[in-house]
Amino acid sequence: MLKHMIFIIALMIQSQGFGIAQPGLLMFQIQQGESERALKLYQESYTATGVHDFELLHQIGLALLDYGYRQKDPESQLFALFGASVSAHEDAYYILEECTKSRFEPIQLIALQALAKFQTEKADLLLMHALGSPSLAVRYEAVKLLCKKKHLQATAQAASLLYKSKKMFWPIYPPLFAMIGDEQSTRILRKLLTDPSDKVHLSAILSIAKYGRDDLIPQIRQLSSQSNYVQQEACAFTLGQLKDEDSIPLLQRIAHSSHATTALAADIALYQLGNAPSIKEIEKKAEQGNLFAIRALGEFPEHHQVLLSLLTRPDLQVRYNVIVSLLRQHHPKGLELISELIVKDRRDLAFTVQTSPGMTMKAIKGTSSSSQILKKDIGAFVENLEFKQMLLEEISLQSEESLIAIADRIFQRQQNELVPLTTHLLEELGTDRAIRCLKNHQQQLGAPLIRNYCNLALYHLKEPGVYGEQLAQWVKQQSQTQLIQLKPGDPWDLDREYYTLTEAETSHLLIEAVQAFADNQDSLGIDALIEAIASGNPKNRYALAGLLLRATL
Repeated sequence: MLKHMIFIIALMIQSQGFGIAQPGLLMFQIQQGESERALKLYQESYTATGVHDFELLHQIGLALLDYGYRQKDPESQLFALFGASVSAHEDAYYILEECTKSRFEPIQLIALQALAKFQTEKADLLLMHALGSPSLAVRYEAVKLLCKKKHLQATAQAASLLYKSKKMFWPIYPPLFAMIGDEQSTRILRKLLTDPSDKVHLSAILSIAKYGRDDLIPQIRQLSSQSNYVQQEACAFTLGQLKDEDSIPLLQRIAHSSHATTALAADIALYQLGNAPSIKEIEKKAEQGNLFAIRALGEFPEHHQVLLSLLTRPDLQVRYNVIVSLLRQHHPKGLELISELIVKDRRDLAFTVQTSPGMTMKAIKGTSSSSQILKKDIGAFVENLEFKQMLLEEISLQSEESLIAIADRIFQRQQNELVPLTTHLLEELGTDRAIRCLKNHQQQLGAPLIRNYCNLALYHLKEPGVYGEQLAQWVKQQSQTQLIQLKPGDPWDLDREYYTLTEAETSHLLIEAVQAFADNQDSLGIDALIEAIASGNPKNRYALAGLLLRATL
């Protein structure tokens, strides 16, 4: 204790006469867990000088991250790891390295995912080291990342893990071998094609389609001649994706299958391969109310007459799928009607995705009075949200007028789950009409989330006005919001992110706003960031420290 007091006194004596805060004292306070006091001292210094010391802010940000990752509780480590990841700064790289050795599995997974962004030999060595983890999930994550990099050891390590895994996990492995493409991985993929498990060989077939593995066409043809109708559907789809014209006679036989989805998959493949008469079969199935056929027609813009005729049908599921297909065809009727699938009305519609048995075709099912269902079922909520976001992105590619009209209605109805993407799409447009829409709703009464997302978009667009000031004020007001939580879900998902922002709507905006201030090195925003670290929710401190570090790049 005496040594600490002498050290502080010496630092204070050394720093007298200077206007800026004492760096040594600040670092010492942070190391002792007194970050609030350290930041308050910095704020006092900034008030006196009116100038931010970016070199000192860099040291503060790094010291906060260092303190956080050294804490014993996993939550602090998680937030520090998030901060190190978003900092985009090589000075925080060692934190990612150290977190790969954590005893807490989610921390290891997040660290590995962050390290994969670095194309360095050291990062690859850490991935190899993670293969020794006792956790199967951690080993799989490391193998997956090595496969994505096509590392020389990827196939051998993936094969080793495959044979150590329980059979129930085997369906997640074919995509890994399909993406690598070397001789050894191809041999293993061929074996998986003939595995007794339907799930395993179906995964292998679809992986061959996804990664364009036309070298395996002979094996797909052979499998398509077997009587398993689910397998035949997947094979027909794959032969179409691989543009195998020599398979046309085989596909014509499959098109006579008694199983509707199998026959439809063959019809679609045949038409993709230039067999014009097959479109008649697809249209016939669509007229019979086959939702998968209706959605398939969306990929063929020249065939809209059947879709238009189906709009008069009383079956609402048919109508919903027709509207989506017309939008996909860029038909004006699709743009005219699509808002009823996006904008909330008295029907309170939500949509879930239906998949064919062979996993090659999708359709949607609409459910009314869905609000209560979505509150209880997070999976259904996410599925509905992703579907509507996909529609908005499609609209943005086709019509500025339609996007702005729907954006106005989304804002008016306060569909907050769609507000972030809607404002982002308007910002991307950046036209006078889009900016006018943002400015109109930036003043919308009773809708703080909408106002501040519009503020953020206008700030990004560098529009003259007080948008940055209003956004900074809001950041200070929301500083108690918890930003980050571990993300539940399937640990074997190839594209999974292991952390997310909390479900609170404000947390997403808070991170985006602070990140914008950091990227622009905006003094007003950096003031708000420092205030949030010093006086806000302590759980956010380390995540925000990463953005502070980013501001000093």
